[in-house]
Amino acid sequence: MVKYMRMVEFAQQLFERAEVANKAARILRALLEARSARLTDIAQRMSGNPEAKYKEIQRFLGQVDAKAALLRLFQADASFVICDPTEMARPQARRTEYVGRLKDGKTRGYWLLVLATPFRGRAIPCHFVTYSSKTIGQEATSRNMNHCRGFEGIKDLLGEKPLVMDREFSYLELLLNLVAERVHFIIRLNLGSHPPTLLSQTGRRIELAVSPEQQVAYEKVMYKGQVQVNVVGCWQHGFGEPLWVMTDLAPEQALEIY
Repeated sequence: MVKYMRMVEFAQQLFERAEVANKAARILRALLEARSARLTDIAQRMSGNPEAKYKEIQRFLGQVDAKAALLRLFQADASFVICDPTEMARPQARRTEYVGRLKDGKTRGYWLLVLATPFRGRAIPCHFVTYSSKTIGQEATSRNMNHCRGFEGIKDLLGEKPLVMDREFSYLELLLNLVAERVHFIIRLNLGSHPPTLLSQTGRRIELAVSPEQQVAYEKVMYKGQVQVNVVGCWQHGFGEPLWVMTDLAPEQALEIY
């Protein structure tokens, strides 16, 4: 059982008005006990009539700016920001408008793009956006536009902090946007069946290779001939394959952060 007064203290960090913080504390405690973000599950964990509590949660969300409150969890002294897309399966959501299909093309669901800052060994979420195959089609948007929409939400807070991202983000359109917006980045390279073309300053194609227990860096190379990046790789003991990241920072700094 989550201690209510501790939850009130936490909610007061997010919402200034006492009555709002008290309502938020009740909802947050129920959310943790339900271990679910579905409103019906949260309402079931609140004392009182579940249907009435469901409506209470809806009224609360309509009265507050929940995303603005979440931004208060941004750790200003963090040295980087983590960006992670997660597939949220909703197999039973046959009539939910925003739910589309996941990567397998069969499972119903949507993507949750979460931005977080590190704090004492954990990633603390501070912003997010959602999108799906259905909303992308309806809104004539793309994956890139949704990713950039997520970054825009914390751009004013980023400063010199780099975004740290996994292989899903190693594509040209995103890199072009990050460079244009002057956002620092550290992105793991996707070296699958179609590895990206990397060219040296003289136009020579660079073949990425590193031996176990080694570290290799390439500076000022052209990603797909359009974006200048630094690339660094290492093959640590116990790993089945090497790790390669590209960045606009110093290679050693980027590898240490990643």
